[in-house]
Amino acid sequence: MDKTTVGGIGAGWALIALAIMLGGVGFGPYIDIPSVAIVFGGTIAVTAGQFQPSELKRVGAGFKIAMNESKVEPLPELIEKIIFYATEVKKHGVMQIEQKVLTESNAFFKEAFQLLVDGTKPDVLVPLLELKLEHMDKRHTSLIGVFSNIGGTAGSMGMIGTLVGLVAMLANLSDPAAVGPAMAVALITTLYGALIGTLIAGLIESKLDQKHKTEVTACEVIITGTSMIAAEESIGNIKMKLNAILVETPQ
Repeated sequence: MDKTTVGGIGAGWALIALAIMLGGVGFGPYIDIPSVAIVFGGTIAVTAGQFQPSELKRVGAGFKIAMNESKVEPLPELIEKIIFYATEVKKHGVMQIEQKVLTESNAFFKEAFQLLVDGTKPDVLVPLLELKLEHMDKRHTSLIGVFSNIGGTAGSMGMIGTLVGLVAMLANLSDPAAVGPAMAVALITTLYGALIGTLIAGLIESKLDQKHKTEVTACEVIITGTSMIAAEESIGNIKMKLNAILVETPQ
């Protein structure tokens, strides 16, 4: 479980609930069926119309990724492992690491070092891994875009609901009993849209983007390390290059 994601969502909603309770009117006035239909229903409908079914099916996976701890190793540990493999290859030859590579859980790391074991030259290895990284980047960016769209659409639907409520209110100014419900729709829809956009979609989008950048950096480190091992660079050069990446990357 990613404590920052869960804590952020939990704390955000708890503070909203606390503010409502301290307001003295309870939760009743904040529940409005027309507003729910406009914002929630409208957001779902628009999002479904804008994306392919294959992309929409990944929304659940996006929530799961955001809510769980990243499976990517911290960069210092990853670099230390690459240097270990480089040392083993230098001392005993590339076949020395074959069995250990097969036990690796990081799919990108495993594939990169399997290419190394197979004797792939740097000029072939690097383009292959960069192509794999490029496709991963596209998948991640597409999923992040879905949540970005959900947040923007929810805000827009909230504004549409506000206009619907204002029209109803202005059309019934002569009837005091109708002004209240119409004003509620006008205000609550904006609130619903802001809550979805900020405390759900926006938060998930931001966390997915952070995890994506972390994974891309890790993959770039793996590509650099394996290409230098394949080129038979010295251990000192490999350490220097990888540690330079570590220094340049915010921790």
